[in-house]
Amino acid sequence: MPKVNRNQSVPSRSRLRPATIVDESTGEEIRVSSILFGLVMLVAIVVATAAWMGGSLSQIETRFGGFLDDTARMAGVSVNDVSVLGLEQNPALVDDIRAAAMIEPGENMFRADPQLIRRRVEATRKVLNVRVHRLWPGQIVIIADAAEPVALWHDGKEWTVVDGLGRIMPDARSSDYKTLVRLAGQGAPTAAPQLVNALKKVPDVSTRLAIATRIADRRWDVRLVNGATVRLPEDDAMDGALSRLSTLQTRTALMQRPVTMIDLRNKGRIYLSPAQGGTARKTAEAARS
Repeated sequence: MPKVNRNQSVPSRSRLRPATIVDESTGEEIRVSSILFGLVMLVAIVVATAAWMGGSLSQIETRFGGFLDDTARMAGVSVNDVSVLGLEQNPALVDDIRAAAMIEPGENMFRADPQLIRRRVEATRKVLNVRVHRLWPGQIVIIADAAEPVALWHDGKEWTVVDGLGRIMPDARSSDYKTLVRLAGQGAPTAAPQLVNALKKVPDVSTRLAIATRIADRRWDVRLVNGATVRLPEDDAMDGALSRLSTLQTRTALMQRPVTMIDLRNKGRIYLSPAQGGTARKTAEAARS
């Protein structure tokens, strides 16, 4: 058996060679070390570019966005005009909505997101039914309806104005809307639109209403101007109950009788609490006035 010399060197041809990748189509060998070197150089270029921009990788997006905006302006697809329709009778409100949209002439049309603009405008709580359209190549159109006041709500400290979507109108003065339906109770503003719409169908009831109080955020107790209280059922049955009350008023003048309570919470039945003694006289006098 031949002896092996431990100090014998390995022939140069048997030494490890750098790993390579062979391109099957061309037969060209590409060293892995070359690929790694290329990746390192690419990272180095990106870092150097970021440093040149100000030392932060996060600025690349901002600079690139600015580049896109400049390109959009050169291509003629930048915002040239922001129009607000439906509020022509209120120039101050138009200015508020345009400011809330946060879109200025010269901005990239592609970056003027209609959904984002709509949410910004709705957040003002001053308008209803907001629609936003992009009219290419350069116009943004915002269509909205002014929030109309429908009721006054007492929050325990003062009267506030409620609009047609059950929202508080922060800039509206209650003293300017004394003829609106008056409300009280927790949750009353949110439920106000449904009550107001129901009362519009029964004017002989609504004209006798003094204040409506929200009960457990499920139904209303309505106090009439003569002092009597009408207990309405839950909201899903409210329209039918008010219609019955209107019919009874036409046939029997029910709301002018000397009663302190008219309970409509049970379908098919009406419960009355008659006024007694001095209360009856006061109720009758109030009904005649």
